[in-house]
Formats: sequence, C-alpha cells, structure tokens
Amino acid sequence: MDPKSASRTEASEPTVGPALPGRAVLRIELARDAATSQEVIELLANDPNSKVKCAVAGRLDLPEHLLHGLAADPNNKVRQALAENPTCPPAVLAGLVDDPSFDVRYAVLVNPRADRYVHEMICRSSDEDIRRLLAESQSIEEDIKTTLLRDPSVAVRGGMAETTVDPQILAALVSDPEPKVRAKAALNPLTTQEQRRRLARDKAASVRWALVQSVELAEESLEELVHDRSVNVRWWLATTPQTPHRFLRILTEDKSPEVRTQARMRLGLKDGAE
Repeated sequence: MDPKSASRTEASEPTVGPALPGRAVLRIELARDAATSQEVIELLANDPNSKVKCAVAGRLDLPEHLLHGLAADPNNKVRQALAENPTCPPAVLAGLVDDPSFDVRYAVLVNPRADRYVHEMICRSSDEDIRRLLAESQSIEEDIKTTLLRDPSVAVRGGMAETTVDPQILAALVSDPEPKVRAKAALNPLTTQEQRRRLARDKAASVRWALVQSVELAEESLEELVHDRSVNVRWWLATTPQTPHRFLRILTEDKSPEVRTQARMRLGLKDGAE
C-alpha cells in the first residue's frame, strides 16, 4: 500500500484506546458487562461512539468522576441515559435539572433517586412543563407542595389543582385568584359539596362550565345553573350525563336553540314532541 494512502486510512479511523475491539457493537457489550474492569470502563466513557457512552452511562457502578464527566457530555442521549440511571446520585441529577434537552430534564424528574434537593432545584427551574409535572406528582414533600402552590405559572398551579389529593392544597387552589386555576380545581373529583357550591357561583363562566361537566352537583346548585347567564354553562348542563331529567326538561325551553336541542336529545324527544 502507498504510504500516503495508509496514512489517510489511519487518520480516518478513530482511536478507541488500547485493548478495545474496533467494532462499536463489541464495545457496547463490554460497557454493559458487569465484569468489565474499571480501567476499561474509563476508556469506554470517552469512546467516540455515543452509543458506547450511553451504555457506560447506564452502569450501576460508576465512580463519581465518571458520573460528572458523562453529565457534561455534549451528546443529549448520553446525558439522558445517565439521568435515567436508577443509581445516579441526587447531586448529579440536580446538575441536569436545567439541561437543554427536555428528555434529560424529564428523566431527572422521574428518576427514583430524585429527592427533596432535586425537587427544590426543579421548583427553581425555568421549565414550566417540568414544574407542572412535579406539581401533579402525588409523592412530593409538603414544603415542595407549598412552594409550588405559590408558583407564578397558571399551568403549574392548575395542574396541581386538577390532580391533588391533599385537601388543604385543594382548598387553597379553589380560591386561587386566577380563573384558569379555579377551573382546573373544579375538575378535581375530590372537591367538597361546599367547594362545589362556591365554584357554581364563581364569577368566571369558564369555572362554572368546567364544574358542570365534571362532577355531580347538589340540586341547590343545579337550580341556579339551569338559569345561568352563560349559554356555555347551560349547554354543558344539557350535555353532561349526570344532569337529572327535571333540569333537562327546563332546558328544553331554554332561549338558546343549541341548548334546547341538546336537552331534547338527552331526553330522547323528537322535534315538536313533548
């Protein structure tokens, strides 16, 4: 072979370190093998192939310096593999909370090692979606709930309002100053009858129609809602399956033709039939 050609061939082939197989698939197997020595793992953690590094990032026995090195890897998939590692320590996970990749940030959120410290870092994150997902979790610490209760994002507080099983948190969110949050609280099946009465009289129509389509209401509230000033509220009342027939019959005389039609359909009445 011409020396110059040989030189070009060598330059085009990545150097993966001594004693390592040239085929990436074999290096991946090495990275996954629990019997592979730490010396070889050190080499594989710097492999030019990102799939090899992903395999390393998933190991359960990584030393601290390799964990931090992989957390700083420029490849999103490598950082994601590390964030998904169930033995990844909280200190490393916390460093990935503001990662540029959503997949990495989500992996941090759902990692079983994500503790109170990681949750605190998520509360300070600029990622509204991740904060909302944390707020919707039922396994967060009490002080984290309190922090998220004051979150500036309507989406975060709304997500918590719709899904919380904590009576105190729900009570606070039923009275949230933002109608979109109260509307989400109206969807929560754990609201008390007293809370439902309050929501049925909410000044925002969006709250009232969210309530009507979501939960069973006391007749006292239905008596008011069947004459609600919002056609959307009355339409939803005519649509929802839990509305008693006597209220549907009132709605068949509604001033809105859409409401009348919907109520008659629910009662099985044909046009012109009584």
